[in-house]
Amino acid sequence: MRTRDLAAVAVFAALYAVGSFIPGFPVLGLPGSSIDPVRAIEIVYGLLLGPIYGPAATFLGAVVGKTLTGGGSNLFFTPLAAASTFAAACLGRRQVWKVPGWALSAATMIVLIAAWYLTDVGQAAPLYPSLHLIGLIIILVLRGRIADLIHSKDAKKISIGVALTAFPSTLVGHLLGGIIFITLLHPAPALFMSTLPIAVMERTFLTLLATVIGAPLIIIVRRSYPRFEQP
Repeated sequence: MRTRDLAAVAVFAALYAVGSFIPGFPVLGLPGSSIDPVRAIEIVYGLLLGPIYGPAATFLGAVVGKTLTGGGSNLFFTPLAAASTFAAACLGRRQVWKVPGWALSAATMIVLIAAWYLTDVGQAAPLYPSLHLIGLIIILVLRGRIADLIHSKDAKKISIGVALTAFPSTLVGHLLGGIIFITLLHPAPALFMSTLPIAVMERTFLTLLATVIGAPLIIIVRRSYPRFEQP
């Protein structure tokens, strides 16, 4: 890791940690845990910093932020930040490690969906990943066209690309969170089904927020720092 890359990770991680102080939405069934609006910038980090430095920045920022805001059970959910960022980074690039970026995002979602059904709770709530399957379908149908939109010079196309990146990417972190939740507490399957409508609203809100923040920021950063423009 070059010095400037290390510095970029540190700066972005610090910004993420500061964003952790923004009040979040409580998670039903898990006292002391919450869904944070700062999760929306994970998409932007992935698109700007890529599949290595982006997840590193959000994971470090999540650990620091959760520690400073009280830690507790929230610390177990810090990997969600890296997962969503990685998915976004891959979707926003035509190729990652000589593999189509969309394929890596799709593979990540498929692995998590399979992991869900390997749990007892997941088998008892088979319809819960329906929202995540929609995210997977978006990736499989659009594939590299999402990256084409992200790398367009047109602001409207970039905004559409960010939205199409944000929705499935935030669902990656959401499903990983459900699997971690099951591992820690083994809740009743009915809890997940009862919170599915809430998940729809949360993910839609995070997608809109990521688009509103991300699209203008990506345009500005690319104009000021061309090295962030990665194919």
